[in-house]
Amino acid sequence: MVLSKQISLHAYTLTEMEKQLLRNLLDYSDEFEYKNFTIEFISEQFNVSKTSVHRFTQKLGYESFVYFKDDYFNRDVMSKTSQEEPNQYVDMLKHTYELVNDSISEDLLIAMIQAKRIVIYGMGMSNFLGKMFQIKLQLFGKTVEQFDDSRYMRLSAKSLNSKEDLVFVLSRSGKPPEIVEAIIEANFRKVKIVLITEEPKSPLGGLSDFIIQTSFSKDSDQAIDTRINAHVALDVLMNRFIERKEKEVLENDTKSIDPQQGE
Repeated sequence: MVLSKQISLHAYTLTEMEKQLLRNLLDYSDEFEYKNFTIEFISEQFNVSKTSVHRFTQKLGYESFVYFKDDYFNRDVMSKTSQEEPNQYVDMLKHTYELVNDSISEDLLIAMIQAKRIVIYGMGMSNFLGKMFQIKLQLFGKTVEQFDDSRYMRLSAKSLNSKEDLVFVLSRSGKPPEIVEAIIEANFRKVKIVLITEEPKSPLGGLSDFIIQTSFSKDSDQAIDTRINAHVALDVLMNRFIERKEKEVLENDTKSIDPQQGE
């Protein structure tokens, strides 16, 4: 229960004395400590009987004073925040890590290495992740273009080359019509598509050659989605790409030292 909600539902049942007690409790809330907050303490502090305090909490819809006390000090919310939500958050990230690791194939890593140009499509908040991914790839020598405007996506799709380009799409839902239109154009040109999404069974999923799936994230007014799952996916992918690229460099160096190994 939440104290403010209980007050809004039951305040009309309070007597004038009880309403004054409620005002006092709200006004002086910063001065009280949970361990000393008892019926006896309230009775002495505000010069009311212990029976009146007990009746007051019952009128607010509480079965016992302890429940009222916990709500008064917001202990239910604290418990949920400190125990349930972090566990759910950590579980979501672990699930994403497992899904992403399973989704990244050797063929995808080779396609990234061989691509002469990587093109990234992402709208809304995904656009910022796309920019970060672009910079990381550029630091490793890749030619990368990134688009978040539907018009430029369509135009860029018409210039894609199947022998040189690889397209990455960042989309939670896998169905923005603006991106779908651009990816259809890319399909006509037989360009390989990599989709990072929570919804593999989606319009974009059906048009993609590689799908990196993440766990589902939840939006709410209190915790606006940050695309953390996609961020984890791109981070894992980048690390796997670097490892594969370094492995290829090492193999090429070994072959140059001992040409017979390449035969």
